[in-house]
Amino acid sequence: MSAVFFEEAPEVREMSEKIIDKHHPHLKDAKEVIRYYFRDGNSDWAGKAKKCTAFERHVTGYMLFVFINKDAWRVFTPDQRKALVDHELCHFRRKSERVWNEKTKQWEEKYEPAKAPDSWQMRDHDVEEFSEIIQRHGLWETGIEKFAAAVREADYQMDLEDYEREQLRVVK
Repeated sequence: MSAVFFEEAPEVREMSEKIIDKHHPHLKDAKEVIRYYFRDGNSDWAGKAKKCTAFERHVTGYMLFVFINKDAWRVFTPDQRKALVDHELCHFRRKSERVWNEKTKQWEEKYEPAKAPDSWQMRDHDVEEFSEIIQRHGLWETGIEKFAAAVREADYQMDLEDYEREQLRVVK
């Protein structure tokens, strides 16, 4: 069994804080409760997000962890690194309620306290499916349709495999 090592990842934290400011309003006041680590050692994943256990909170004072595989980080482009960090941040869900702001005359999200363990939840991926199932059955589930809409909205560029799949669908 190979050894596994962890070290703090300040460059991931720095990148994450910029991404939070731009895309994750539920994390803006919670930056100090997230800790970032590089994981060095054999692994089949590029990143992991985790809600801390009671013991981990007791020992570290943090609510959430983000682990980044050091080997993946080394080979990823800057854009891939941003996508990976953004992806991991998407796993963190925070309880909130919509409240009316009399001053701004708008509805706003009011989040539960960042240091309250029960305010945090883990969010699963929107889409988890095999390409063959989509080929055979189409966009049969709402998460898959939302994914497809997001791809279309992002002005996605088709690659050769996408084109071939599209052609097969047209022929059927």
